[in-house]
Amino acid sequence: MSRTPAKRAAAAVTVLAGLAGGVASGQGTDRLQRSIQGPVTREAVTRSLVLTPGSDDAGRAQEMSLVLGIAFGFDSAELTGRARRDLDNVADALNGPELAGTRLTIEGHTDASGSADYNLRLSRQRAEAVVAYLLRRGVAAHRLQASGFGEYRLLPEYDGMDDRQRRVEIVRAF
Repeated sequence: MSRTPAKRAAAAVTVLAGLAGGVASGQGTDRLQRSIQGPVTREAVTRSLVLTPGSDDAGRAQEMSLVLGIAFGFDSAELTGRARRDLDNVADALNGPELAGTRLTIEGHTDASGSADYNLRLSRQRAEAVVAYLLRRGVAAHRLQASGFGEYRLLPEYDGMDDRQRRVEIVRAF
């Protein structure tokens, strides 16, 4: 299937809100999904990965996911310049006092183009590229794990071929 260069670019930050469970998240746990509207800053990442005591979400979510549109070249696990700038701010947030010591899973996801096996490999390579970059920025290795899900956890609110399916999620379990 032919795709335009714009379609090949990584997705913009996905707008998700609320508690997603079971089918919607593709898991048996309740997952609070958050995203950042606007620039990916240290403050925005911190705010997205910390539950505020007394909020409606505190105590209900078993996992929290920050959905990021990390840019990769088409058919590539190489980070773009924009992705590196965004991940610099992610690393700063993860190294900050509010998130010190938290363990995170970096999940790679693809759209439904290409074969399922290929997408699974590519999503894993992209998650590993993000982890490697965060390690170089000082995030401790024992805090990070890479997982690739290919097209197996498509966002139900978008078509399987939608660019927003191509994403990286930072998952924090509670």
